Amino acid sequence: MPPLDRQRAVAAVLGALDDKIAANTKLASTAEDLARTLASAVPVTVPLGEIVEHIKTTVNPDGLADDRVAHFSLPAFDAGIEPEVVGPQEIKSNKFLVGEPSVLVSKLNPRFPRVWNIPTISPLTSLASTEFVTLRPRFSSTTLLWALTSQPAFGSALEAMVAGTSGSHQRVKPAEMLSTLVPDPRVMSDVLVGQIDALGLRAISSRDESRTLAATRDALLPQLMSGKLRVKDAERAVSEVA
Repeated sequence: MPPLDRQRAVAAVLGALDDKIAANTKLASTAEDLARTLASAVPVTVPLGEIVEHIKTTVNPDGLADDRVAHFSLPAFDAGIEPEVVGPQEIKSNKFLVGEPSVLVSKLNPRFPRVWNIPTISPLTSLASTEFVTLRPRFSSTTLLWALTSQPAFGSALEAMVAGTSGSHQRVKPAEMLSTLVPDPRVMSDVLVGQIDALGLRAISSRDESRTLAATRDALLPQLMSGKLRVKDAERAVSEVA
C-alpha cells in the first residue's frame, strides 16, 4: 500500500468525483420526478395507442454484419439505464430494431416499472429486448412520451392487468398497454411541453456525465495508488471534468 498521506490525497481527489456523481444522481431523480408531476396535471386522457406508433420490426442478430450493437435489455436498464454494447453474436434471439427515437416500456412484471427514453439514436445498430414494447410518439417528443408512460397511474393500471397471474414472469399484452389511458399531449401548452422536455433531457445528461466521471475515477485510481500518476496531475484532470 502507498503511504498514508498519499492515500489521503488520492481519496481527496477522487472524492470530488464521487461528490459530483452523487449530486448528478440526485439532480436526475429530482428532474424526473418534477417532469412526471407536471405531466400528471393534464386532466384530459387518451388511450396510449392513439398517440403512438407501435413498432414491431424485428432483427435476427446473427444476420448482422456489425461488429458491435447497442442492446437495450432489461438488465441494462436495471444496471444504469444504458444500453450494453456487445457483439451481435452474443445476442441469442430476435430483437426489435430501434431505428428512430423511441420509448421502450417493459411488459414484464409491471410492478417494477421500466420506461426507457431514447431521444437520440446511437451510430451503432440499436436493438431492444422483446420484453419491451417499442413506441414512437406521433404528437410529441420521446421525452414527453416517457413522462406520460412513467406516470404512477399508468404503471398501476398495467399492474392491475396481470393481477392474479401466478409466477415471477407476469406480462402485459401490448394491446392492453395501448388501451391504457395517459394524459393527452395534444392539449398541453407549449410552455408545459418545453418544461417537461427540458427536465427529462437534463436527467439524461446528468446520468451521462456521471458515467464519464465514474470512468475517469476508475482509470485514475490504480495509477494514483501505484504512483504512476502524481496527485497534482490527477487534480488537474479532475478539475476538467468535475
